[in-house]
Amino acid sequence: MISKKVLSEIVSKYSLGGHVEKVKWIVNEDDSIVIKFINDSKTLVGEINYKNTIGLKKGNYGIFNTSQLIKCLNILDGDILIDTKSQNGLASKLNLADTNYDVKFSLADPAIIPKVPEVTEGDQPSASFEISDEFITRFVKSKDALNDLLSFTVETGEGMTGDELIFTIGSDITNTIQFKIDERHTINEEFKQLPFDSDLFKEILKANKNYESGEVHINKKGLIQLQFNYNDGFNTNYYLVRLQENN
Repeated sequence: MISKKVLSEIVSKYSLGGHVEKVKWIVNEDDSIVIKFINDSKTLVGEINYKNTIGLKKGNYGIFNTSQLIKCLNILDGDILIDTKSQNGLASKLNLADTNYDVKFSLADPAIIPKVPEVTEGDQPSASFEISDEFITRFVKSKDALNDLLSFTVETGEGMTGDELIFTIGSDITNTIQFKIDERHTINEEFKQLPFDSDLFKEILKANKNYESGEVHINKKGLIQLQFNYNDGFNTNYYLVRLQENN
């Protein structure tokens, strides 16, 4: 048995508002769950770890249509009974039930779920900072104000109090909103504007707004990592690959 709230949080932390549909749930011997994922454009790789029991047997479960799963979860409430039905040795149905509804969700063969590559982090990051509620609010508000723009950039700059990290929604040929990082940060090497997907970055922040602690690490070669830690068994990790163009 698992609460709807917890199961919905697990799903929302990888689906990211519909950006990720096809994933494999890996349930371990201790009933903890690991979900590794990649989006269709291959600009995002991530991993969700939930260390508490969820009520499923050890195994791999293929989810082909996460948006449909979310719709099924939305009609449920409270604590959910969860198990699976197998056919020819392969899990074929995910059974979810509360006091009012009994949902049977079709599972996919894990073999058809896209493989997720391992990310090599390399040397120390070019820059890092601690995630704060203020940073999340600033980014989300800025992105919402320029919602049609698909990218943001991050760069280092020289400020009155030393080196700064500067976030910019938009580009030289569009409207822009810019803000500097006030949070505790470390800059190991300077770098010019690196463009990333602003929709994905925003959805990651929104999906993890109940975090206990979080960090962003930036590699000037074109990789940004977001890590979130929780006291209730969650750990989430995301990698965004730089865009080729800023728009």
